[in-house]
Amino acid sequence: MSQLIKPQLSLLLLTKNEAKNIEKNFDWLKQCKSIKEIIIVDDNSTDNTLSLCQKLASKNRRVYTFINELNNDFSAQRNFGISKSNYNWILWLDADEKPSKKLISFLNHFDTHQYKNYAFKRQDIFLKHKLKYGETAYLSFNRLFNKKYGKFIGQVHENWETKKTVKNTKYTIIHYSHPTIKSCIQKINLYSDIRSKEMYQQNETTNMFEIIFYPIGKFLQNYFFRLGFLDGTPGIIMALCMSFHVFLNKAKLWHLYRQQF
Repeated sequence: MSQLIKPQLSLLLLTKNEAKNIEKNFDWLKQCKSIKEIIIVDDNSTDNTLSLCQKLASKNRRVYTFINELNNDFSAQRNFGISKSNYNWILWLDADEKPSKKLISFLNHFDTHQYKNYAFKRQDIFLKHKLKYGETAYLSFNRLFNKKYGKFIGQVHENWETKKTVKNTKYTIIHYSHPTIKSCIQKINLYSDIRSKEMYQQNETTNMFEIIFYPIGKFLQNYFFRLGFLDGTPGIIMALCMSFHVFLNKAKLWHLYRQQF
């Protein structure tokens, strides 16, 4: 029986002023031998993000940086990065994420081609507290895939669209989501700008009922049905932030239509 050849992995990373995260979140690369290149797609950073990214290179790992304006489309940015990769297997992370030790071990021994997509759980660290319940506690995200079998879709909260089976695993990505409430609100404001415009372009509409009750439903879902209350004060803050996100999506969509008059 012929032995399977271990695939070479490309790490895909989008950046914009991520110097702090690059400094503290990428020590794990020293233990991950399977990543042979890092594709950086940068949205015109004004800090020293790119110079720090170059320091992630090693004897057996190259770093390629490309400056490409985001233009409110995360999928287009990631698809652009994929087009620059030299290998078929792509691991994609955000700068505020890092793989757990068990996931690093999985990547180092990754030699199966039975599936073309692998999903991992995500552990959120919110306001420096580990969340065990709520918004993302029960979700898995497709983060390792063969680029021949899909593409990214969605301008924000982008997803890898594929017809191939996605293998759910027990491995975890650690997500240092927001160290402050200010950073959380800033990101919600940015994402809701993009999402409302995307919905508008898709001819989606909204009304007063949705603006009032969809955020309430989102809060009830995360705080009670997904047991966010068990995370204490950080849990209720997260549930309220996610509810506010839904409110802004709907309110900004309504306002886009009102601007026509």
